[in-house]
Amino acid sequence: LTKDFYAGVFEVTQRQWELITGAQPSYFTNATYYASRPVEKVSYEDIRGASNSVPSINWPVTDRSVVTTNSFLGMLRTKTGLAEFDLPTEAQWEYLCRAGTTTYYNDNGAKPGNTASNAQMNALGRYAYNGGQVWNGSVWKTPAQGCGATNGTAVVGSYQANAWGLYDTHGNVWEWCLDWSAGSLAGGSDPAGSDSGSNRVRRGGCWGSPASYCRSAFRNHDAPSARSNFIGFRLVRTLP
Repeated sequence: LTKDFYAGVFEVTQRQWELITGAQPSYFTNATYYASRPVEKVSYEDIRGASNSVPSINWPVTDRSVVTTNSFLGMLRTKTGLAEFDLPTEAQWEYLCRAGTTTYYNDNGAKPGNTASNAQMNALGRYAYNGGQVWNGSVWKTPAQGCGATNGTAVVGSYQANAWGLYDTHGNVWEWCLDWSAGSLAGGSDPAGSDSGSNRVRRGGCWGSPASYCRSAFRNHDAPSARSNFIGFRLVRTLP
């Protein structure tokens, strides 16, 4: 990476989404906590615009500056006058998550297990087995829509930050990245990934994930139109 960038300390919250768009799309709707829980059920296209829109939105064929005016980023850029707000590239996301570490998690800890309790993830973020899901006596279940923040998504910043003061890069909600999904993370300077694809990258694991899905290197993807109570995002601002 050759350009400095700022990264959101927290995942974008439901209240932040509402202040920009006027909408409340999330599954976890408990009124006490909605303002500080991460927004979810927002698609890549909700954030940046659909690829078949006018103007055409298709990073990296079209520049990062191109988003639709009625997307979250289009409205945010208009309200703030800051044209550089965007999703991170996959390379930027892994860099901000790791905060200089090369281990499975950004606390320099050991390899995670797949058991129902993982000491590192218990400290680092919300995942399936520290409150994310609910045990009903026989199986793990998705919490009720109106549940408090002890289940499902956690209030942002509830767990240990990485060395750069960024929270919830492990767990809570998957975070959309700019890139099309590919078999491996692109190399070279300021990698932008493939010019085309069917799915966009999401990283970091979520409240419904086992610990191993929340590690720094784990890669996943979904259709740009997908909306799920598992998926949110974090903003970056890349400097010239």
